[in-house]
Amino acid sequence: MKQFIKQMKHYARAVWAENIKEWKVELTYKPDFIRGLIDPLVYALPYLLYGIALVGGRNSKTLQGLVGSGDIITFVTLGYVFIGFLNMALWAMGFSLRKEQYWGTLESVFAAPVPRWVFAMGMAAHSTLHQGLMISVQLLVINLIFKLTINPAGILPSLLVVAVMLIALYGLGMMIASVTLVLKQGQLVSEALSGIMMIITPIAYPLAVLPLFLRKAAMFIPTTYGIMTVRHFLMGENMGFSVATSFFRLALLGIAWVTFGIIIFEIIDQRTRRTGTISHY
Repeated sequence: MKQFIKQMKHYARAVWAENIKEWKVELTYKPDFIRGLIDPLVYALPYLLYGIALVGGRNSKTLQGLVGSGDIITFVTLGYVFIGFLNMALWAMGFSLRKEQYWGTLESVFAAPVPRWVFAMGMAAHSTLHQGLMISVQLLVINLIFKLTINPAGILPSLLVVAVMLIALYGLGMMIASVTLVLKQGQLVSEALSGIMMIITPIAYPLAVLPLFLRKAAMFIPTTYGIMTVRHFLMGENMGFSVATSFFRLALLGIAWVTFGIIIFEIIDQRTRRTGTISHY
């Protein structure tokens, strides 16, 4: 047991070191870092303005009938912030290994005396903190412009929901990162998955407007439960299932996705080492 705890502390130090390394690299290029904070806000505003223009105001009777709240601004904003978490898994984590290839440091990183998945988890830690900062800026500015109507009592349980959802997304990110070792141009997979998941996940529209087969597919996506449960806590969205059910399904998806992600990562890692293609560009 003592050996296990010691090993976990060793892994945790490696994860934290990778996180700090990424912050140092990003903060070296300050204009690009600032642009990264602003970009999500720029992308979100058209969704909000289109909604107001199409509905003719902030409140929609149709949305009220579907989810129990007609506030388009709050509904879309709370949904849109989850795109940042999707990007974290599909792009930030997925391209962590590719960035090391660009910089010529992949072999040095992989020579560290820790499993390769520890490196991926270090990138996950950094991506989570980075996305959290971007989302905070986004919510702050949108709130100053439009004044979001949320229930403050729902903030803490919402953060718990996000934490459970992130576990599942870490598994997806590890899978994409490992695929990059084989395909090199991992954006082929990331773009396809990103498009599919953004359609299925009820970001800017209720789940009820999707065709039946897409609604069934959405039940296997952790962001579906994450978005709907957070909006349930903060604005009273009717989910069609209980909060306990949502947490249970998120936990199951987390276990399944992380297990699958680690297995795929280990298989591809061993394959690239056996074939000697890790350094191939």
